[in-house]
Amino acid sequence: MKERSKITIYDIAQALSLSASTVSRALQNNPLINDETRDKVQKMAAEMGYVPNWIASSLRKKRSNIIGLIVPRTSMYFQSTAISGIQHEAHKYGFSIVIGQSDETVAMEKELVHTFFSLRVDGLLAVASMFTTNYEHFSPFIKNNIPLVFYDRVPIDFPGYSITGDDFTGGYLATEHLIKQGCKRIAHFSGVLTCNLYQQRLAGYKAALAKYNIPYDEQLLYIHNLTTDAAATAAQELLTSKPLPDGLFAANDTSAVSFIQEARRHQINIPEQIKVVGYSNDLSSRIISPSLTTIEQSGYKMGQKAVETVIQLINQDENVKVTKNFVFPVELIPRQSSLLE
Repeated sequence: MKERSKITIYDIAQALSLSASTVSRALQNNPLINDETRDKVQKMAAEMGYVPNWIASSLRKKRSNIIGLIVPRTSMYFQSTAISGIQHEAHKYGFSIVIGQSDETVAMEKELVHTFFSLRVDGLLAVASMFTTNYEHFSPFIKNNIPLVFYDRVPIDFPGYSITGDDFTGGYLATEHLIKQGCKRIAHFSGVLTCNLYQQRLAGYKAALAKYNIPYDEQLLYIHNLTTDAAATAAQELLTSKPLPDGLFAANDTSAVSFIQEARRHQINIPEQIKVVGYSNDLSSRIISPSLTTIEQSGYKMGQKAVETVIQLINQDENVKVTKNFVFPVELIPRQSSLLE
């Protein structure tokens, strides 16, 4: 295996008969360097295969211009749209994003926290795993006053900065919509209740039932990890129960779509026999038949707001007031899965 190239700014300076400081400024697009010199230096750097040592640079400048990002899975539609918002907004401010996936495990989440701390990122954005019950393992950032912002999923009792959707209202709107469509026996697919999202969506569901004098039935609550397979298993149990529910509020679109597919296998018509509402407004909600009524929670905008918040904390601008706990409004998107023509 060939040894990695160790071309330095001194090699570029020697090749162009320039000072190392001029080369350094040119590579950083410093306005003190004229366009001709900057272009010449950057062209030579590319030809020689120069790769900047950003770790060494960050030690010198005490700034890496890199933000760490921990998400459960990049394949989740909501997270992919949030990441897009984060990436675009960070680029506007001259920051790069390094992403790590926890794969919904606390062990991997802990490992990523220590990795990003070791990499000396300027700040950390994080979405807690579904099974994260505390924020203890984020203490390297908290104790060293390195900006930490949670978005979407936030550990219970986390006292710091957070960006969330209005999950209580989302759960309420979804359930109220089903009630207004005539449903009286409404099941709920919830995520694990150690997670703030699913606590709040369940609370909204219960509040809507209470408002319309429908008794809460614990037998209609199915708690699982909201994957396609887990939802299919829960759907099989629900669809063979007696009496059948006439409505389902699922805490994400993945489990709602899985339920609709399983209902089709059981020859149960949606929405005639059971009306369904999901959560997130995933692409799948628009292409499933019937199309899925869902709750929009603005993933892209939430990502933008999250990175804007962490950058404000990094820059420590006393003239900018940073909202500690920002809550995005949500919106019901009615479609065919809950509406009779």
